Amino acid sequence: MKILFFISINFIFISSFSQKFYFPSKDIIDTSALHSSLAQLSKQLIKTYKEENKQTYLDNLLRLEIVAQEYEKSLLTLDTIRSFYRQSAPQLAPVISFNFQLFSKAKLYQLKTGKSFDESYKAVLADVGGNLTENQINIAGNYFETEIGPLQNEFNKLLKKQSVTDSISLTDARQLCRAYLNVVVAKSSIPLGKPFFTELEKKFYSIEEKVTIKTKDGASLQATIVRSKKYTSPLPAILNFNIYIGARDKTIAKMAAVNGYVGIVVNTRGKGLSPQEIEPFEKDAADAYEIIDWISKQEWCNGKIGMYGGSYLGFSQWAATKNLHPALKTIVPQVSVGIGIDYPMQNNVFMSYMLRWVHFVSNSKQTDNADFENEEHWNHTFANWYKMGTAFKSLDSIEGRQSPIFQRWLKHPAHDSYWQNMVPYKTDFSRINIPVLTTTGYYDDDQLGAMYYYKEHLIYNPAANHTLLIGPYDHPGGQGYPVSELNGYKIDPVANINIRELTFKWFDYILKDSIRPAILKDKVNYQVMGTNTWKHTPALHNICNDTLRFYFSNVHSGNHFKLLTKKQAEKEFIRQEVNYLDRSDTTDTADDEKIIAKEVEKGEYISFISEPLDTTISINGTFTGELKSIINKKDMDVSIILYEQLPDGRYFYLSDFLGRASYAKDRSKRQLLTPGKLETIPYTNSFFTSKRLSKGSRLIVLVGINKNKYWQINYGTGKDVSDETILDGKVPLQIQWFNDSYINVPVWKDK
Repeated sequence: MKILFFISINFIFISSFSQKFYFPSKDIIDTSALHSSLAQLSKQLIKTYKEENKQTYLDNLLRLEIVAQEYEKSLLTLDTIRSFYRQSAPQLAPVISFNFQLFSKAKLYQLKTGKSFDESYKAVLADVGGNLTENQINIAGNYFETEIGPLQNEFNKLLKKQSVTDSISLTDARQLCRAYLNVVVAKSSIPLGKPFFTELEKKFYSIEEKVTIKTKDGASLQATIVRSKKYTSPLPAILNFNIYIGARDKTIAKMAAVNGYVGIVVNTRGKGLSPQEIEPFEKDAADAYEIIDWISKQEWCNGKIGMYGGSYLGFSQWAATKNLHPALKTIVPQVSVGIGIDYPMQNNVFMSYMLRWVHFVSNSKQTDNADFENEEHWNHTFANWYKMGTAFKSLDSIEGRQSPIFQRWLKHPAHDSYWQNMVPYKTDFSRINIPVLTTTGYYDDDQLGAMYYYKEHLIYNPAANHTLLIGPYDHPGGQGYPVSELNGYKIDPVANINIRELTFKWFDYILKDSIRPAILKDKVNYQVMGTNTWKHTPALHNICNDTLRFYFSNVHSGNHFKLLTKKQAEKEFIRQEVNYLDRSDTTDTADDEKIIAKEVEKGEYISFISEPLDTTISINGTFTGELKSIINKKDMDVSIILYEQLPDGRYFYLSDFLGRASYAKDRSKRQLLTPGKLETIPYTNSFFTSKRLSKGSRLIVLVGINKNKYWQINYGTGKDVSDETILDGKVPLQIQWFNDSYINVPVWKDK
């Protein structure tokens, strides 16, 4: 096999094993040479680049094909990408990557006719853009609000990195090609496309941007308001209370106008023209009340207001119910951040990601997308901290920018009044009597938050009008448009619904006395993976009719220990030792999260396996249980992962739990373990799932200790974990896992 070969005068590909490419630094200062070199680089990447996640692969392939000037192929790839969305979002599919479609078509038109690019682009835009619906115009037009400056800065930064070397890695090459394409398409397209969409906007909407709303304490909040010219009388208003300020604000507001409402997006305190300090989460409850009060008094509002949105915007809706304004008639919190529950800590374990997010929203009055999307920088930062073994509170110093917000959050490792004051807490939920629709997914990073609000609302207000919809969705899918294939798992066709469309049907139902959306047949609506059916029930406890209890035995079964349905007669234990000084288990790239995989998670785990299932059953809900253990320290962070081992040997990820042992009994109060003493550690807050388990499948349970670069490391001294360092881990964690430890798996058995 040849290790080295030439593909052009200026370009050499070096074996795929090294994943390195020759990229001459001298070409960087020559625009023509750079254009040619990047085209050649893209052609080689197309041959070499692989990705397990099909949609991620196709997204990158599309961009590489355009840079490589393979425009016809790029349009075919784009059509494949759009096929993922045609069932759940037929209106959205035709405008996915609309900017790239126009660019490729214009290039082909230019080659065919010999006309200039500008002439070609205008011709293609008139042809393709003239066939769009009002909603598609809204979505497609959002791209032409993009600021070119940040795109250019990101490209320049990547070029500068390459100016000192003639070699480039596959990852860097892919990022460089993406950044290059972003700049080229934006510079050539936005000046031509923006006037086209601006004229269409004027035809349909009355738009007010940078409106100021004043609060009683003197703060100013920036708002964007969009009204459809179809309506002259007052309408219900749909509010998004949003920290992610940007061009999408107008698009989101227009979406409400398209659906027959007044659309209003208000940015949180400190963003946009607001001169106040940026303080994520902290002031939103008070500000939301005043925003809603202001909207209710406007001449274009009929006094009815609804809210929707995902992630932070889900949180901000719950913040708005802390002191409920009478004009707020319904909320649709989607994949909601559970502040102090699942973010910035999950079951009291802080995550490294929190620092990345803080910079994303607080670096400027806008949102710093370039910084947030710099995967290499953040993976390197987290790996660096992990290898160095310094205190978690030093993470911002290692990254290079100290963050007061990051440090402030670390001072609240318990779910204390700091977090409790931001959203309804306990009896506050009893006063929330408006209709609520919660959406989330089995693979949603913020599912624990969404389910926390749902459960607490029903605990403190049993008569609450609260509807839940949950299915095989990740964080983006649970708030908008699910994909047909998620991390290697092809979701059932019935699960492929348009959640954005469902949202406005809900608003019609509540705010315009329309019919209830057909899919919401009861209070709890969940999709059972593998059955292509939805199930509907009036309460969460109705989703299962049995519980499988498995004990963690010390009996070997191949590379595993056995899960037993009966407790062993003799009390035994399994020993585990965790060496906190070992840092050999890290890389500078994030792990791929696959739902179906050939092997289970690696790390500090002991694995347990059940006997093959003798019948087909469904797992519905969240697993719980108790760990009985003796350790030589005062604390540990426990990780439990549940898989189905399919009859063909592959593993289907079902659910997991991560939590700090010292908060297992009360998330608001730390109770340290006693070294050498037998302790009972309950675990309850795992991820909800629903899946049909095949006859012949086995359950696999991994039990172990969390130790990686993505989370705090708990060395077990009993000190504030953010202060602990690798020096506190000189003595390994020694655990005795006793065989009366167990897991409860909620199931539905057909009668």
